[in-house]
Amino acid sequence: MAEGTVLLEAKTSSILDFERFVDGVDFLEPGERDRLKVAGGEILDNIVKHASPLYLRRIRARAARRGSTLMLGFYFRAPSFASFACGEPLSGAAEPLFDPAFRRWRGIGLVMCRNLARKVVFRPGEMMDRIFLEF
Repeated sequence: MAEGTVLLEAKTSSILDFERFVDGVDFLEPGERDRLKVAGGEILDNIVKHASPLYLRRIRARAARRGSTLMLGFYFRAPSFASFACGEPLSGAAEPLFDPAFRRWRGIGLVMCRNLARKVVFRPGEMMDRIFLEF
C-alpha cells in the first residue's frame, strides 16, 4: 500500500496547500491527480466553510492506493458534522437546490464529487469525523 498525508489549516487558502500535496504524491497518475484535486478541493472547501467550528482548526488529508483502488480521506472534528452526515446519503438521489435567501445553488459540488468518485462516505465519530472518497 502506498500513501501520503498532509495536515492542513482550516482556512480556504489551504486548498492550494492541498493541491501542492496532491502534486507531490508520487504514486498518482496525472488523471488521478486531477480528480483528487477537483473532488478533494470541493470537500475541503465544504469542511472549512460549513463544518465550523473545527476542533484545533486542523484537517488531515490522506491519499492511499490499495491495489487498484485509490482512496482520499479527510479527518477532522466538527460538532455540526454528525447532523449533516445523518442526512440523505450522497450516493442517493440528492439533487442540487436553489437557495433563494442567498440567491445561489447548493449541493452542486457534492454531486460533482459523487460523479468523480466511485463512492463518497461520511463517517461522524465521537473523537474524529471522516469523509472518504473512493476512486
